[in-house]
Amino acid sequence: MQGEPAPGGRAAYALPVFSGGLGLLLLAEASTLPLGQDYAALGPGFLVLVVGLALTGIGAALFWRIRRGATFAPEETEGADASAPVSLSGLALAGGAVFLPVVLMNWLGFAITAGLAYAGVTRAFGSTSPLWRDAAIGIVLGTAVWFAFSKLGVQLGPYFPMGR
Repeated sequence: MQGEPAPGGRAAYALPVFSGGLGLLLLAEASTLPLGQDYAALGPGFLVLVVGLALTGIGAALFWRIRRGATFAPEETEGADASAPVSLSGLALAGGAVFLPVVLMNWLGFAITAGLAYAGVTRAFGSTSPLWRDAAIGIVLGTAVWFAFSKLGVQLGPYFPMGR
């Protein structure tokens, strides 16, 4: 099998090349950022370095597996229909929900914005739970994230709305 072209031709290598290329780009960026700082054990470049190494490794591993003849297709248990068209309304809803914090963070605060964004993304992925339940889960998760990051000294924006 070695030396033979991969099943699917050059297109089969798109994901490993993209992953490896993105990893190399992040590694180049990490080299310009400090890995540690005086007041904290880890600097801003540390996480960029870790993600860059992971993406480069994943790209190399996928490239190697494809080169050896492995094919990747959805399994029947995944319930994925690879031939199904992309849901543009779901994609737009998910994109809008991810963009919500940019617009609403200062007015509604982190927790409420996180709840709305979470509810929007779950709707885009087909949630059938009541909207209030998805929003409540998002508020709880957003609150946990906000407090965890504030303990680390990282500010994610105001927790409460502007009328604090």
